[in-house]
Amino acid sequence: MTLLRRHLLALAGLSALGGCASAPHALVEAPETPLGWASVGSTTGGARAIPEHVFDVHDRAGLDAALRLGDKPKIIRIHKFIDLCPGGVEAFRDPEFSFDAFDRAFDPATWGRDDPKGPLEDARKRSEKRQAEVSVVRLPSNTTVLGVAPGAGFQHGMVLLDKVSNIVIRDLRFSDAYDHFPEWQPRDNGHGEWNSEYDALSLRGADRVWVDHCHFDDGQHPDKLEPIRLGQRVQHHDGLLDITNGSDLVTVSWCRFQAHDKTMLIGSSDSRSSDEGHLRVTLHHNHFHACKERTPRVRFGRVHVVANLFSAERAEDFGYSLGIGANSRLYSEHNRWELPAGITADRLIRRLKGSAFTDRDSRLNGQAVDILAAWAAAHPGESLSADVGWRPDESYDTAALRPARPDQLVEQIRAGVGPRRA
Repeated sequence: MTLLRRHLLALAGLSALGGCASAPHALVEAPETPLGWASVGSTTGGARAIPEHVFDVHDRAGLDAALRLGDKPKIIRIHKFIDLCPGGVEAFRDPEFSFDAFDRAFDPATWGRDDPKGPLEDARKRSEKRQAEVSVVRLPSNTTVLGVAPGAGFQHGMVLLDKVSNIVIRDLRFSDAYDHFPEWQPRDNGHGEWNSEYDALSLRGADRVWVDHCHFDDGQHPDKLEPIRLGQRVQHHDGLLDITNGSDLVTVSWCRFQAHDKTMLIGSSDSRSSDEGHLRVTLHHNHFHACKERTPRVRFGRVHVVANLFSAERAEDFGYSLGIGANSRLYSEHNRWELPAGITADRLIRRLKGSAFTDRDSRLNGQAVDILAAWAAAHPGESLSADVGWRPDESYDTAALRPARPDQLVEQIRAGVGPRRA
């Protein structure tokens, strides 16, 4: 019996052999151990927490109080859908900042393609800083965060794992990490882009992390509904789950990612050579629905994408799934795609300065496909090796990741992803 189960049984007033609860805490079954790369790091989260360090949290104040424990092992049980950034744009807007004035000042037709600077940009940065001070929640090491009630989770903010270790996150909804003051970068993509600051969940230099049975979305504010400013649609959301800055030994399992553009980044820069040897990530049994791209986009990492479902109902909601970035070593197997007619197998991947990719047992709309061969046929003269230089079974047990019933995998994923108390 795990330490976590013992502690929760004790809190519930139960013995290991059964009994009746004498305390208000509901029994939560002990979590399974993670599969994939997080198993290599012995990821336990707050399993060694003493009973006094198990917290039932219903609001932001309770969350902040639990986090003040720092790196001591702790279990945080979330009961509500907590708004991390209440109040809206006017709660954070600097008095000297105006959206209309900003657009007039930095219109490329008059300003050009130089970066914004001056009082208006300074006021935007002050506004952004005010929002960040409220909306960013930093998890310390040796922490387990569990959703224990329907709809439990976080909205309107970013949960950040920055240079921490040994985190377990389960059964939570992460929604609408909305940046009120996105940055205008006039040379991005050649025509300029709006770029936001917040991911719903962000790993930066974090290791031994397990994210399991969670749901990620943009809530009621998808970027496709935002207005056009400075010639481009405003982006108020960044990634749903980004894994960057040398993060390592991470497993993401049984999660649903819903209706987003740039969904998951693994590795932040082609030039960040210090990421070499890190960014070891396993994605298994996740469902990416109507996620246009980056599911994931990989740089440097040894990433195992196994037994996931990628789906879209409209062709405009799909760009590509697996991004093969610089120095990436992406190993794909047993994945399933359910996409509109006309989307061919070569479009399931996109080469983004990468040189190798391997895949086996993929199916597109129920039919077996050879992704690498399809890509090669569609890109004559380009080279993409099937040798990524590693195999998952050399690093951890892969038997439990292989579908026992391949023909039922799609239904199994659809039925099993997301918070189990939703």
